[in-house]
Amino acid sequence: MKSLSRWISPLILGVVMFNTIRLVTDLPSHNPFWSNSVPFHLLALFVSVLMSYAFDFYARYYMKRVRAKNISVMLEYTLLLVYLFFAVNLILYLGDNIGILFLGDKIADYVIADVVCILYFFLYYIIIRNDKLEKEYNQQSLQMEKIKVDQLEIELKFLRAQYHPHFLFNALNTVYFQIDEKNKVPRHTLEMLSDLLRYQLYGGNKKVPIQKEIDYLKTYMNFQRLRMSERLVLNVRISEDLKEQEIYPLLFLPLIENAFKYVGGDYHIDLDMSCEKGKILFSLFNSKPLDAEIKSHRKGIGLENLRRRLLLLYPDKHSLDLQEQPDHFVAKLMIETESV
Repeated sequence: MKSLSRWISPLILGVVMFNTIRLVTDLPSHNPFWSNSVPFHLLALFVSVLMSYAFDFYARYYMKRVRAKNISVMLEYTLLLVYLFFAVNLILYLGDNIGILFLGDKIADYVIADVVCILYFFLYYIIIRNDKLEKEYNQQSLQMEKIKVDQLEIELKFLRAQYHPHFLFNALNTVYFQIDEKNKVPRHTLEMLSDLLRYQLYGGNKKVPIQKEIDYLKTYMNFQRLRMSERLVLNVRISEDLKEQEIYPLLFLPLIENAFKYVGGDYHIDLDMSCEKGKILFSLFNSKPLDAEIKSHRKGIGLENLRRRLLLLYPDKHSLDLQEQPDHFVAKLMIETESV
């Protein structure tokens, strides 16, 4: 239905606009409506309809351009009126000289055509512009409602699970004190595990200094190394410029989890993290087993959750690039942020 209206509207505009010009021209002169040659009027009507379709396409293109440039509404309308003035008069001049339009009283006919055409085209532009804005507003409203529903679901899940972290930390604390003080390695492992869990469970959804996130990632990688083969080569390069920038927590963790999960072959993991012009650049490389039967595909819940969080927390301010090769995998994440 909307598609049909999209194509009929310019036709109606052209017919109404032409007949308005005829009414304004014929009635004050006491001439019959559509006086003189009917075929000639039909030809002029066809030109009016053709102009309307052309303007419809141009108006939608023009709307995208001015909105992309983020100019003011006043300037948007002013530029449109200037365009309409030159375009309408050019068509009238060419039509008159070619012979498909008849402008008897040059000045009066030009003025009438200018006023009617420019007014109708301008009103038509306002209508389609408002229709576009209304559709976008409705889409944004639906998106906001969906986000609110998602947040409520997450909050309910968090409240249901709130008891379990307390039980877990109490259990870890019990195990910690049951280990002899001389066994420093398992005690240290439990401490690292407790720190990791505490950050994940109580970090919340508020921004944290990037240094705090980096400390967490280092603890996580040290914890993972405890269970990895001694052949693992882990190279971590983190720029010293990353200190006070604020970022939402746990956005890099899913990529590091996958790197440790799927590492094989040469057992090589390279992590680079830097800051450039207000952007945090994160790059992660891990070698893979050459066995063709081992396929990671990396389409698990962790990555889908990461994509969803990035979309909600950094709309149009991030990029995530995943590149999988037979012997290695590369993940690149860019997040636009600001220094505090």
